[in-house]
Amino acid sequence: MKNKQWYKLDNVGKLFSSLADGHFQNIFRYSATIKDEVDKEILQDALLETLKVYENFNVNLKKGLFWYYLEETNKTYIVREENLPICAKIYHNSNDFLFRITYYHKRINFEVSHILSDGRGSVEFFKTLISNYVIKKYQLENINISTKNSHIEKSEDSFTKYYKKGQNDIKKYKNIYHYKQKKLKYTTRYLEAHMSVSKVLNIAHTHHVTLTTLLLSVLIHSFRNVLYEKDLHKNIKIDIPVDLRNYYKSSSLKNYFGLTSVVYQYQTRNDSIQDIMKSVDSQLKDNLLLENLQKRVNKYIAFEKNIFCRIAPLFMKNMVLKIIDTFTSNMCTSCVSNIGIIKLEDSITPYIDNINIICSTTGFQFIMCSYKDDLSIGISSVYKYNDVIKEFCRWFSDNGIDVTINVSEVD
Repeated sequence: MKNKQWYKLDNVGKLFSSLADGHFQNIFRYSATIKDEVDKEILQDALLETLKVYENFNVNLKKGLFWYYLEETNKTYIVREENLPICAKIYHNSNDFLFRITYYHKRINFEVSHILSDGRGSVEFFKTLISNYVIKKYQLENINISTKNSHIEKSEDSFTKYYKKGQNDIKKYKNIYHYKQKKLKYTTRYLEAHMSVSKVLNIAHTHHVTLTTLLLSVLIHSFRNVLYEKDLHKNIKIDIPVDLRNYYKSSSLKNYFGLTSVVYQYQTRNDSIQDIMKSVDSQLKDNLLLENLQKRVNKYIAFEKNIFCRIAPLFMKNMVLKIIDTFTSNMCTSCVSNIGIIKLEDSITPYIDNINIICSTTGFQFIMCSYKDDLSIGISSVYKYNDVIKEFCRWFSDNGIDVTINVSEVD
């Protein structure tokens, strides 16, 4: 029997692995609606074909003396009809896979732990999975969907590869606004909002801003009417993960992102959407400069490189990282992630109606992607009331854009 391949976790994977034993786990969920009812056997074959290309997903999480690590597994994952809540816990013990693939009627679902990969990396696996399924289901020929990148390139730790020791001072914000509404009891609400990409882009272009700037500004604007007077001048801080593959030569499917933020402080309750857009646009242009993103990345890696951290046993690291996670989770109002445009081969596109992404949360989180002319915004919330979400969707409908919303609530 050959020795099992093992992999080091990247910087972010080490953080999320320290939280894996808790009640909450960071999970992405990708869904695609196919033209016909899903065939379980074909989906199983498509998965096995996909795992030949993405070997580093076929692993278990193991505990070492100093860090967790990933180890290749000889087990075969079996796809099944969906029977668990959305984004249910994936990791329970070291024999578990770190992903889940299910189907229900015409939908294929792929849920994956943030330990393995970030949103942009995981979407590549999902695209290959659904492409393989469509090719086998509809017996398409002469379609090459294999990746050009080697296994080593896909599994590299780009955080370490491109780390530059240097300045890691980042701007600190105080007096951050936190949503005050009552939380749902043991429940998370998941929503999908769908709009026309072209129509939303037309509005963005009218205001001379990007789609991301527009969506961030509308979200900040949506808090206006729910702010108490005593909170009116607090900082509404939105965290934004940024794909670092756009800045460095990286084909890694591991986590490789930086985190930036935009902050807005209302002067009056009547601040216009144009005021907000101007502020957000200016901040993004500055914050998305490589040197500013690098400062935040250096901050992440400084902890890992610390000599005391390196020699500390795993149980001590876990305690410290859990404290850090609790502290940092209170340092923003919400989080917005833009996965971007999802493109498939032209011959595969007609068989897939839509693609959606959502993620688990302990607060209030947005994740968006576009497929064909559909802008899908996955919204996760642990709060009882939907006032901010209603304001967000209402702004677009008031500006002539139809908004379709699907809602799921899970224990």
